[in-house]
Amino acid sequence: MTAVSDPPSATVVLDGDIDIATCPAIRRFLMAAISGGNVHLAVDVSGVTFIGAAGIGVLVAAANRAREAGGSLSLLAPSRQVRRLLDVLHMDAILPAAHHSRGPFVAGSAA
Repeated sequence: MTAVSDPPSATVVLDGDIDIATCPAIRRFLMAAISGGNVHLAVDVSGVTFIGAAGIGVLVAAANRAREAGGSLSLLAPSRQVRRLLDVLHMDAILPAAHHSRGPFVAGSAA
């Protein structure tokens, strides 16, 4: 996990597996970013090779926390595996895709 922060926004890069073993650390990382003032998160999941239900749960919890803080959480460049699970679960409204324009990532926008 890495983050590039420019409060009130941050880009968080996740890669590898997001499963029951990695979820606690990812949850702590995302919640700390939001608590630290980065309420607009773009989570780059382009390098995620596997995501399970626990991973989706962590992303939804972080999205809810960001919204409660007046921000948003969007997924940047979802990998095929992530996109497939999001499509099956109809999660587009809760975990929307983000796009990159000049400057910082814009959370909450369609790709």
